[in-house]
Amino acid sequence: MRVKNVNRYIAQSLALVTSVVLLASGCGSSASSSSSATNALSVGYASCAHCIPMSLIPNKAKDLKLDMHQFQNGNDSLMALMSKKVDVAQVTYGHLVTALNQGSPVVAISGQINGGSDIILSNGMKDKVSPGNWKELSSYIKQKASDGAKLKIGANRGSSQDLQMRAQFSAEGVDVNKDLDFVNISNPADFKNNLVNKQIDLVSAVEPFASGIILSNSGYHFAYPYDQPMGDLTNIILTRDDVIKSKHDALQQFVDANVEVVDGLKGDTSPWVDAVVSKTGLDKAIAQRAVKNARPDYTIKMTKVEQIAKTLKGMGYVQKDVSGQISSHVDYSFLSKATKQSEAQLGK
Repeated sequence: MRVKNVNRYIAQSLALVTSVVLLASGCGSSASSSSSATNALSVGYASCAHCIPMSLIPNKAKDLKLDMHQFQNGNDSLMALMSKKVDVAQVTYGHLVTALNQGSPVVAISGQINGGSDIILSNGMKDKVSPGNWKELSSYIKQKASDGAKLKIGANRGSSQDLQMRAQFSAEGVDVNKDLDFVNISNPADFKNNLVNKQIDLVSAVEPFASGIILSNSGYHFAYPYDQPMGDLTNIILTRDDVIKSKHDALQQFVDANVEVVDGLKGDTSPWVDAVVSKTGLDKAIAQRAVKNARPDYTIKMTKVEQIAKTLKGMGYVQKDVSGQISSHVDYSFLSKATKQSEAQLGK
């Protein structure tokens, strides 16, 4: 489906992500400074269900000293990377595009986990919109807008879930500026209460909070927002030019371990489920459902990433189309050595 251009309001929704790079030189972080030893790395990652497998990497990198830092979201992880608080950061593809828009020296070295987004409707809409029926939802949205009572849409502005949802709405013919009333909810843990208290009618939630909402019957699953040009691409692992130069061998060991973790999770998600429970304190049933809405994948699909950059520019999320720069900011050599696959096989 072709995604229509989205107006200035959506550009503002990515302001938080853009400011990550602009503020990086003076930002604070809970992480310590980048590890100085050549066999040590400081690593940042977010707290979503598809981000938490990063915490399993130290078990596979026995000869590497890893200082792991769990942040609330990808914005904080990117801030830590750009301010040299960490050497490696798990972020989103949107962060990569935004960083390149600002001319930052980031380099992608591996994919990680994709997916983790879920569009959830309030229970009050069950008799109006059937799960997966975009025609019904689009019609209901336009009717409510015509009546002067726009649906309130919850999202963490600038997140992958926000971007994917808006692109999906546009693909379905919904005018995200005229037909919807967006409510920014920065803490995903608040999605559930906002739905229950009828402060929002729909939310694009991140896992495992999405599964928590559904299993508690606080809302119902409508659709996964992956049928748009960005697909389900979510997480990517970045470093900086200076780290590649000073800690090349350590980065190779790190990517080796990440590949081993990702390959293992394709067949056995139990370590993943246990890690989500441990890191979030959520019930095991929630973690088990959450990991089903995720796809382990360390490859970096160049054509798809370039399309993401073009889409973000077309939607007004970023000022420049950096699709032509992506290839020079992806280093497949680490993945190629770790997997013994060619760069073409890995997505180049």
